[in-house]
Amino acid sequence: MAMKITSREFLNVKTPTCHASTVAIWKDSPIFAWFGGEREGLPDSSIYIQYKGKIKTIGTKIQVAYWNPILFTIEDELFLAYKRGIFCDRWQTYILNITDIEEKQLKEKNAQLIPAGLNFCVKTKPIVTKYNEIYCGSSVETQEDWTSYIEEFHYHHGEIVYGGRSRPLVAPKKKFTFDHPWQGMVTKVTSGIIQPSLWIDKHGHWHAFFRSSKGLGKIYHTAYVDHEWLDPEPTNLNNPNSGVDTVYMNGKLFLIYNPSETARAPIVISELNYESDHNFEVVDEMVVQEETEGDTHTNELSYPYMIENNGKLNLVYTYGRSKIEYVTIEV
Repeated sequence: MAMKITSREFLNVKTPTCHASTVAIWKDSPIFAWFGGEREGLPDSSIYIQYKGKIKTIGTKIQVAYWNPILFTIEDELFLAYKRGIFCDRWQTYILNITDIEEKQLKEKNAQLIPAGLNFCVKTKPIVTKYNEIYCGSSVETQEDWTSYIEEFHYHHGEIVYGGRSRPLVAPKKKFTFDHPWQGMVTKVTSGIIQPSLWIDKHGHWHAFFRSSKGLGKIYHTAYVDHEWLDPEPTNLNNPNSGVDTVYMNGKLFLIYNPSETARAPIVISELNYESDHNFEVVDEMVVQEETEGDTHTNELSYPYMIENNGKLNLVYTYGRSKIEYVTIEV
């Protein structure tokens, strides 16, 4: 059966800009979160949570930038992971139990502090096993380098406990030249890969896709073989320095991404077959959104986050940095 969009709507964004949305299903209803403010990285950037039409916030009185919320569940509990800090290289990660989201005001003082140097999930959802092990696609960005890790935690007596992480997962540095708007032709060195999106294939093998920096132009891929993550390699799938996400459902692999080396639009979902040597065959593809319309801050359709629920794909993404769109797809 071909993919079919069954619903789409914009979330209740009240700030001039917004980004990095997330979705989970809680008590049979979708719950969403994102960060919003005057602009990314400014002190008024806060976390907004929408559930059953109501909005709650975290960080509106702190005057420190908030980033990249991640919603996830463990057994019958609901959690929100998020970052605070001036920039990515100075992020501090917090995890707040929001199981009683409908009953009380959120109190950030109850959030668990993740040790400095660990970032938990940076943009994509974790994989939570039946043993309450939590595997996270993590990464660190500085002005000179992007490095990814797979971090492992486990949930024990109400605490999320660190269990270890992979070796650094990197892409080789490459020089590239591009036409700068006012500097002319500029040569730079690529930064690397970040924001791993984890998935498990029908054989139980673990994989990850990565966003790549400007100048690399491809989604990168790695797999877990013989108790080690392999060196990430470029795939045949384009990437314009933008986030990706995956769902493996009913023996099928779905990827949401921007299929360009340079532009964060359009945004599409592809059903993929894994061939070999990091190459993927596009079996089916659907354009979720071609371009932005109306008054938006940018033209991008970016930073997708995708989950499966009752045989449908549920996804959210940034729409022009001024809206968050929620889409459900029958596959």
